Order: sequence, then structure tokens, then C-alpha cells
Amino acid sequence: MTGWKPRAAAGVFGAALVAAVVLLLTGSAGTLWGLTPIVVYAILVLLDVDIVLATLGALVVAALQTGTAPLELGELMAESLGSFIAVVGLIVLLGGGLGRVVTETGAAATMVRGVLHGIGISTRLRFRIGVMASATLLAAALGTLSGASALLVPIVLPIAAALRLTPPSMAAMLHAGTAAGLVTGPFTPPVVTIMGAAQLGYGDYLLHAGIPMAVVVWLTGLGMSHWIQRRTEGTEAYPDEVAEDQDRAPVAAKRAMAGFLGSMAVLVVLGIVFQASYTYVLIVMPVSAAVTALLGRMPPSAALQAMYRGAQPLLWLFLLFWLLNPMLELLEKSGAYDALQNLMAPTLDGVGPWVFCMIVLLVGWLGISGAAVAQVVLLQKLFGPALAAVGVPPGAWAAVLLGSSQIDWFGPFPGPDMIGQMGLARSRNLRMMMYNGWAIMVANLALFAVLFLVLV
Repeated sequence: MTGWKPRAAAGVFGAALVAAVVLLLTGSAGTLWGLTPIVVYAILVLLDVDIVLATLGALVVAALQTGTAPLELGELMAESLGSFIAVVGLIVLLGGGLGRVVTETGAAATMVRGVLHGIGISTRLRFRIGVMASATLLAAALGTLSGASALLVPIVLPIAAALRLTPPSMAAMLHAGTAAGLVTGPFTPPVVTIMGAAQLGYGDYLLHAGIPMAVVVWLTGLGMSHWIQRRTEGTEAYPDEVAEDQDRAPVAAKRAMAGFLGSMAVLVVLGIVFQASYTYVLIVMPVSAAVTALLGRMPPSAALQAMYRGAQPLLWLFLLFWLLNPMLELLEKSGAYDALQNLMAPTLDGVGPWVFCMIVLLVGWLGISGAAVAQVVLLQKLFGPALAAVGVPPGAWAAVLLGSSQIDWFGPFPGPDMIGQMGLARSRNLRMMMYNGWAIMVANLALFAVLFLVLV
């Protein structure tokens, strides 16, 4: 961070520490003042403080506010390693490792080429569909937007240049395609978290939330990429020297792809048949990585090294989840949740389930910043206890959690995911990227408004 934001963040944290001491001395237990750590967390994130550091700051404020001694805090943090959210963090690490194995064996690139040649690249429309289908498949398999696009771009950009597609149009395709994959992949971080919070199986999650959102994102992005192409063609283009890559996949890479897709398909079907919980993923990830490496002729030691390299960039997410759980436990200890529920009870009693779902959707979309998994957990803590009284079924709640935590990918303001996709597509046209995001955002708000009517 540079400029005024570091000073502002330090000021906010200092004021929060003073407030925590005052609240401890005046006995604020059971009041809304107990939510101060969440407010601090949100403000620090908005001031561009690293999200792990912001979570740590909020945890310190929560510990001070509740009078939690260091030894007790250490016990909470040890217990957090076995919590639901920490298990999700471990799943994320395993997913990053699996993604690296799939990448280094050549299975991922082979999948992309297979999709592109299967659909055909003779026309711009076919190419768009191929690119977005590949982006969706990769994001669902790797569990990351930027990782999927980074793998896809070297393969598709030369073809895009030959077809005279513009960088802003490609950026829109990448953003929409990868987003659709991240909300439908069986073991991506947001999907695993929402399934656990809503107590829903993968098939029910897809039916009630994942597939509807993915379809709307995908079709809107496809249409917007065409719209953006028409408005940027002739003014923006890839360099003429970019040539199409015609390299063929080696035999080992094809076997690795077959191993990855086959093992994932079998394991996912078994999970659905036996109604496995989210912890089943802890078996799926290493088994699929082992099968992929074996058929791709990657030695066991090399496969483990690839797993380590894939997990390393995601370590911050595991630390985030580990720190977030004790902070939420301390908030519960403060009585803040009970106070908030008592305050909301008269209002929530007077609204129907549709209005309740829309309120939570807007709170999550506009009011809670940070990683999507953190947003889901906070919303579950704040509003989960009221679900039975209001009459919101698990399927509808999964849709609420999905929309509230994911629509902010697209607006109303530009985010790091959006900018990252622009950079990978070599586009500098933020205005067109915002148009794409706003179109997807509006379409999703309309979708969830209708979806809640159907589900509740």
C-alpha cells in the first residue's frame, strides 16, 4: 500500500484497540458493540490491507474486547485447525497441488486443445464457445480464475490474433468462462464452503444454485464478448507477429488427461451416490493427483514436488481460514450474534422468505468485503440461525450464499479478479471490462430474484 491508505488503516486499527479496551472495562457483553471486529475487518480490507493481516487485526481486537488471555487464545487457534473452515483451507491447498500436477503432466493443455478442436475454430463464434468452454473446464478442475486463464492464454491468444479478435473481447470471455467454472466445480473453494454451510449435496447444489448462475454468467459473457468486439474492432488488436501454435500433445499428456478426467468422474459420481460430505474431497484430491501422475509418467517424487509448488501460492488462504475461525468464535462469545438476532427478530418476523433472501444477498454483495469463503462464513454466522424461523430451505440458502459472495466479482466496482483477467488477455480497456461486469451483475441479480421465488 502507498499514499494515505496505510496511515488510515493504522488509525482505524489504533482506534479499534482503544475502543476494545473501553468496551472490556465497561462490560459490553451481549451488545452490538461485539461486532466491532467485523467492522474493523471490513474497513481494513477496503483500505487495501492484506486480507490475512486484516483478519489478524480483527482477531486481536476481538481477543482484547472479550478479555481473552493469550493461553486461551492459543487453545482457540489450536482447535481452529480442526474446524470446518480450516478443512476448507486444506482442501484449497490440495486443489492447488492437484492443479499443478494436471498442468505439469500436460493434461490441462491437452484438454484445452481437445475442446477447441472438438468445437472447431473456423469461425469467431465457434472459437468464442471453445475458449469459454475451456475456461470453464479449467477453472472447475483447478479451482482458480487466474490459474485457469494463465494456462489457457498461451494456447488461445495466437488463434485469437489470427481471427482478429480484440483483447477486450478476449478478457470478457476469460472472466465469464472461468467464473462459471468456479461456481460449478465440485471441489472449488466457494462450492465446498457453500455445500458445507447449507448442508447440501453436490447434485442439489448444482440444481438449486451452481448451474443457474453458471448458465447466466456464461451466456451473458458470450453475448458481451461479441458486443465488445464490434465496438473495439479496428481500434484494438493483437500484434500481427503472433502465430498460431500447432504443437501436438505428447502421448503421455493424453494419458494423463484421461486419468484425470476418468478419476474425477468416478470419484464425483461415487460421492453423489453415497451422499458424501465435503470431507470426501480430502480423499478425492490426492487420489486424482496420483492417477494423473501415474498415467502421465510423472515419478512419485516429482508429483509430490508439483503438489508442493501448486499449494504454496495458496498458503495465504489457509492462514486466512485458520485465523478467521477463532475470530468468529470470539464474536459468538461476546454475545454479539445474539444481540444482532434479537434486533433483527421483529423485522425478520414481518418479512417473507423471499425478502429475507434478497436482504442477505444485498448485505453480502455490497456490505461484506474479502475472500468469497470468508463472506460465506460470516453470512452463515449472522443469518444462519434465522433460517428455520423465516422458512428458507437449504437449496434457497445455498443460492443466497452463492449470489451474495460471487456477484461482486463483476461489480459495481472493478476488483482484482477482473483486472487480472484483463492483464492475461493483454487488454487495457477497463471501460469495456466494466460494461461486461455490469451486464453479468444485472443479469445475476435478476436471476436470483426469480430463483428465490421458485425455491422458497
